[in-house]
Amino acid sequence: MDRFLQFFNYASDAVALINTKGDLLYRNEKFSQTFPDAENSWKIWQKIWERIPQKAHYPISITLPEGREIIVYKVYNKAVGKNPNYFLLIKDQGQNEEGMAADKEEDPFPDELEPEFRALVGEDPHFRRALFIAQRAAKSDLPVLIMGESGTGKEILARAIHRTSRRCDKELVDVNCAAIPDSLIESELFGYERGAFTGARKEGRIGYFDLAHGGTIFLDEIGDASLQAQSKLLRVLEDGCFKRVGGNKNVTVDVRIISATNQDLRKLIAEKTFREDLYYRLNTFTIELPPLRERKGDIPLLVEHFLAQCEGDQKRMRFLPSTMEILLAYDWPGNVRELKGVVNYAVNMSPSRLVTPQALPRFLFSPTSTPHQQESKEITGGDSLPGVLREVERALIKEALERSPNKSAAIRRLGISRRTFYQKLKEYHLE
Repeated sequence: MDRFLQFFNYASDAVALINTKGDLLYRNEKFSQTFPDAENSWKIWQKIWERIPQKAHYPISITLPEGREIIVYKVYNKAVGKNPNYFLLIKDQGQNEEGMAADKEEDPFPDELEPEFRALVGEDPHFRRALFIAQRAAKSDLPVLIMGESGTGKEILARAIHRTSRRCDKELVDVNCAAIPDSLIESELFGYERGAFTGARKEGRIGYFDLAHGGTIFLDEIGDASLQAQSKLLRVLEDGCFKRVGGNKNVTVDVRIISATNQDLRKLIAEKTFREDLYYRLNTFTIELPPLRERKGDIPLLVEHFLAQCEGDQKRMRFLPSTMEILLAYDWPGNVRELKGVVNYAVNMSPSRLVTPQALPRFLFSPTSTPHQQESKEITGGDSLPGVLREVERALIKEALERSPNKSAAIRRLGISRRTFYQKLKEYHLE
């Protein structure tokens, strides 16, 4: 029997021997390659067996749960064993269209980011997902709602969406709803007719929506818009028209709306300060930008990006690992905007190309600092070049000791002689 079955190991297709109950009695090598988990998939194979008619003498097409399509040829066998059994010749057709579609759903953003979106630095999966959604949203005229804390890059992302949209040759009008008093936001957005209110211009005034006609309007801090302004925004979204303050005539505009907020709009809805119907109109595409504290792995990339934006010799400056550790330990309530400010401060305070912890602003060294941060704070090299160099050298040796399993490994890491290494240990009291 075994010698007979060995013949099937030379077959180019999967071959299995199955009894009338659907139990797998034998499989050739090709079968094992095609279905490596067959022994643990009895329920699946029993279902496949049930779908093959007992007297079928023609090929049967079967789609497996994962989307693969197989063609099964069933052959009654009398040569092997005493009880009736069947040989199954199985041709693997690969993925059918339904299976391929399922695979694509697992990776909904396979396309490459365009240059405008690659300019937003980060490799964090949640951040990149936000960029991919933004890139898709840019191809339509549907409303976009960008959510995220202050300093996460909402305005930069809105500009990238506009610049990659079909409206890129038209105006992008920025409106900060939080910066406009409640009493003026409606007239600022939609304009007003002459004599509409005390202090109004005699000739009246057009609003931001008029200026954005044919282009895009970016409504930053949309959560601060008054309920009256919200009702007019809703009408613009529904009908594409509005009335100016003090006017009775409908003004029709063609405007794409991108809005942003650092507030929880659902909470505002519960508090009756934000219209629920407007929320659902604005969030056709919702993009959530994660705070920097949730994507700290991007901090080194962002630091390099900000250094590249510096001028002259500052472009070649580098942050010591000990300095980077302090940046990684901080929670960055001001997010990327705050990090950029810290990098600019540090490169201007550092007397050398290597940015030490002493070049960082003092607020990073809070009472809740890690022991490493506290030690860094105590190092005082002064402003002289020799003092700073000693400080850098001590920090590098200390870091090598902390990151190496033994002193020999630390010596190799530093690339210095054993004699010099021990001299420095004694000099810097690191023994």
